[in-house]
This record gives sequence, C-alpha cells and structure tokens, in this order.
Amino acid sequence: MTQAQEEVTSENTQLKFKEWAQTEYVKIRKFCATKGYRVTNVNQKKCRYLAPQIAVWYVRTEDKNDDLWVVSGEFPTDLAPSKVAKNAREVLRHFSLAWQLQAANLEEVIAEKNINLTDKETKARFSQQLIQRAESLYSIYDNEKLWEKAGLQ
Repeated sequence: MTQAQEEVTSENTQLKFKEWAQTEYVKIRKFCATKGYRVTNVNQKKCRYLAPQIAVWYVRTEDKNDDLWVVSGEFPTDLAPSKVAKNAREVLRHFSLAWQLQAANLEEVIAEKNINLTDKETKARFSQQLIQRAESLYSIYDNEKLWEKAGLQ
C-alpha cells in the first residue's frame, strides 16, 4: 500500500469514527433528556471510545448541574452519577454490576405468578440480553491489554 493510499484509508477511518461518535452523542443527549438531564458539555479527557462497540461519555448537565457517566454504542444506553467511578474503566464495571442486579430483579419478577405469559417471555428475553451485555461489558473492563495498548487508562 502506498503512502497516499494509507493516508486515504486513515482519513476514511477518522471520518467513520467522527460520524459514529456524532451519532452516539445525539443518542446520549436524547437519552439524558428522557431522564430529565440536559447535556451542556462533554469532558473529552474523561471520555473513552471503542468504536463502534462502546462509548463512555463524561457529561455535564444544565438542569441538575451534575456530572454524569453515560454509556452507549452496542450496549444499552445508560447513565450514572459521576461519583460512582473515578474513570471510564471503573464505570464499565459499575454498569456491568448494575445490569446484573437489574437482571436478577427481573428474574424475581418473572418467578412471581401474577404476570401474564407475554410479559413473562418479554422480561425473560430482556433479562438474558442484559446479562449477556453485562458480561461483555465486564470483559472489556477486565481486559488489561486492551486498556494498556490503547492508552485508555
């Protein structure tokens, strides 16, 4: 591959990343709005991206004047107060554990006899998906080589 071809490939990769990041940013802003937060600023120094799988955002909000961690990408979009973790890696562990607890709570609801079959099947599918996503998220958190190689600490 010539240097010119490598530069074009690099530019295409950067353009794709930029488009992906912009799409994810719009997604997290909408998600935060549904939870009552208006995003006013992103602290890029604390954000981490593993495109197109996951983005970990550190955002400031106007309405509640809170800093938040927000995760998006191929994982469920979710948010947590900034105080739950000191960095992006630690917040992945937080979300992984939180999703596992949420799945366990769903399984308890499923075990109850007072929900209809359709709800039971839907909740069971969601619970399994949540567990799978939590385990995947934890494997990203736990991958020391990934964090070191990419300088993601």
